[in-house]
Amino acid sequence: MITFRPYNLIIPIFKIEDLVPGGLRTIRAAFNAPDIQEDEYLLAVGLKNATEVRQAMEIIEDLGLHFDQKSSRSDDFTILAKEGIWWPVAWLVNNEGSSWFIADVEAPV
Repeated sequence: MITFRPYNLIIPIFKIEDLVPGGLRTIRAAFNAPDIQEDEYLLAVGLKNATEVRQAMEIIEDLGLHFDQKSSRSDDFTILAKEGIWWPVAWLVNNEGSSWFIADVEAPV
């Protein structure tokens, strides 16, 4: 389970392992350890404001994750903010400030 922070960049671990050279090790090295949460399915980078979100998105795009500028969305990651999710993704269940990977047995129905 990933708990809520003001802004959270959420990435499924399988996407990291499939698309980022060096996988989780590379992602962890790109961000400060206290800002990272993970469970067995998801990794989240906690961010303070929209400027940090943009910077984090640029980092992960440079590492190999995709963001479509025209539609302002991605299937590789999403942003969960205090206002809500910025774009829905099929692999995420969000409920009352926490998020689960869709296949997590602890995810709410």
